[in-house]
Amino acid sequence: MFLVGVDIGTSSTKGVLVDESGQIIASHTVPHGVVRPNPAWAEQDADQVWWGDFVEIARSLMSQAPAGSKVASIGVSGTCPTLVPVGHDGKPLRRGILYSIDRRALAEIDEIVSGVGEHEILAQSGNALSTQCVAPKLLWLKRHEPEVYGNTQWVLGTTGYVVWRLTGEACWDHFCAGDGGYGYHISDCRWDIDALGKMGIDPSILPPLRWSTEVVGAVNGDAARETGLPEGTPVIAGTGDAAAEMVGTGVIDEGSLALLYGSTLATMSPVSRMWIHPGFILTPGLVPGSYLVSSVLGTGCALIEWIRGVLAWDGSMPDHAALEDEAVRVPAGSDGLVFMPYLTGQRSPEVRPEMSGALLGLGPGHSRGHVYRAALEGVAFALRSSLAELSREGLLGEYEIRAAGGGSQSELWTQIVTDVCRHDQMRTSGSVRAPIGSAFLAGRAVGIVDARDLRERWVGFRGAVNVREACADAYDHHYGRFMDYVSLLAGNAKTPR
Repeated sequence: MFLVGVDIGTSSTKGVLVDESGQIIASHTVPHGVVRPNPAWAEQDADQVWWGDFVEIARSLMSQAPAGSKVASIGVSGTCPTLVPVGHDGKPLRRGILYSIDRRALAEIDEIVSGVGEHEILAQSGNALSTQCVAPKLLWLKRHEPEVYGNTQWVLGTTGYVVWRLTGEACWDHFCAGDGGYGYHISDCRWDIDALGKMGIDPSILPPLRWSTEVVGAVNGDAARETGLPEGTPVIAGTGDAAAEMVGTGVIDEGSLALLYGSTLATMSPVSRMWIHPGFILTPGLVPGSYLVSSVLGTGCALIEWIRGVLAWDGSMPDHAALEDEAVRVPAGSDGLVFMPYLTGQRSPEVRPEMSGALLGLGPGHSRGHVYRAALEGVAFALRSSLAELSREGLLGEYEIRAAGGGSQSELWTQIVTDVCRHDQMRTSGSVRAPIGSAFLAGRAVGIVDARDLRERWVGFRGAVNVREACADAYDHHYGRFMDYVSLLAGNAKTPR
């Protein structure tokens, strides 16, 4: 019995064929890009990229499957929240509009906030209105592309579009819908018809909601011929890429937290109660009665790549190994150099979109290694401020951190984060945690794996990163200075220590 898991990311789609113990039998990756017809827009072709990548991956996986093997279930995850309008003929009416990196609907966001009010938006959806949200983009579509909007049968997300092509069943999973913000009622876990009406959005174009591990249909004949997947194979509703990656780290129950070192740095933790705070993202969990709380730093690995480009004084890009070798020789605190990592504003633990990045305390004794280490420390300090808020609210307790993502491969960065946050972390092995998570959810849906299997067999670790007390003590002082600078940047006049 084998399971297929596919994750459609911003820059590539990855897929795996795994057995019941989580062992990868086959894998395949397809790179792709983002189309920007306008500097504020971010789009992908749903047919060529989302579905086209899936087809290529499915064919590759099935060509590598052992003879006589059976695919028990299929799970798909993808970037979210995204949207693509699909016509009555089942075909996309335009390219898909991506998540928060698409900023086309700023005017619509301001209009909705002015008309409805921040308090109601937060109370009904559990989240502040932002460029992450779906409704403002739907309103933009209605106003700027009325013919497309008028001919729309369904609005689907990345995952939902692939599930639609596989099964002919339209759906949104609760996680992606909740992540989409106002228009989804967080306490009742349903589309908010009243809110949609206030925004002038037709609720009939939003398909039924399903939980991530629900089987919504089976691979139909057309999809089987195109993908090579067996006709009749169960397909689950799936989920967003971050939630799938969280599962891929082994985080599925309360008492653990996934730390995702991606282009952005994010945390995700399962909780059993609703907790609404504008600086954090609250979504339904993967099964009824559960919730996920996430913090987001707009820059993570993207900041590191930006730093590499800035430090290319002679025109050649320094590699990560060289920069880490220089930075590891710099003491904790970077000899007073402080990097504020808010190049795209602050999202957690406070929403300050106007916040900017800064390099403070620069002196003639600072080197390239100082700048690089200060950037790594700045991200760690920003993370600590979010974790501190979650801990104050009693949401974490005695929790375990499980780290994944490209940045988690850095020995230096993960050690800095561990020392700054005074919390050990376990680094997961492998680089395909999201498709692994999707495959696990598919297996859970048909009853061949459970949470114990995930924790004990599906997730491998490269080892623990433990707190070094001397460094942690030093970072306590530097964290205080960092938070004083946050206050200054936020416009609160306060003299740093």
